[in-house]
Amino acid sequence: MKINWLYFIIFGILVSCNNSSKTIQLNADSLATADVEEKLLIVPGKSIGRYFLGQDVQQVDSIKGKPDAGDAAMGKAWAIWYGKNTTNGKRNELAIYSSYKDSTMASKAVKQIRVISSKFETNDGLNNGNTLSNFQVKYPDFKQIAVYYDSVLGDTIKVYDSQSNGIAVEFLRDISRAITVHAKGEALNESYYTLKPGLTKLAN
Repeated sequence: MKINWLYFIIFGILVSCNNSSKTIQLNADSLATADVEEKLLIVPGKSIGRYFLGQDVQQVDSIKGKPDAGDAAMGKAWAIWYGKNTTNGKRNELAIYSSYKDSTMASKAVKQIRVISSKFETNDGLNNGNTLSNFQVKYPDFKQIAVYYDSVLGDTIKVYDSQSNGIAVEFLRDISRAITVHAKGEALNESYYTLKPGLTKLAN
């Protein structure tokens, strides 16, 4: 009888250990999932993925490496990285606008972040490939601020901005094709478009 009780005790310990290991594995998986989601999250007025407004540019460089293209003048700069994949036939890219943090001119900080990939999205599921009406429902102050003619596409690109929320979106035939995050309450810096060949600004 004592031997039977001993078997029961050993069996119970083994089951308990097995359950504990499963619990640890589940927690690890959920953390990994959350980490992936955070890397693809757009937070208006704050961040896109691992990049955030106010972030030191040197930190961005350590993550992305040397930019594929860009332009710099008077302490301000655009840096552009191209991805291997495409979204709606357009090569994915990350563009970051930066300027000096303060009057000491010792370092630069991120001021705007622009992405083309449809993998990045807001908590509400808004991403590149969404309709203009979906953005207008979420952002009541979403207004058209500029229109550009793209000679490569042979079509117009309309730029809308929710200044209070810090998010601007480019639309081609009312379908979003690029999203930019900027500081809340500030106007979108359109200097990026001067870097793109074939773009001509039209009257709003």
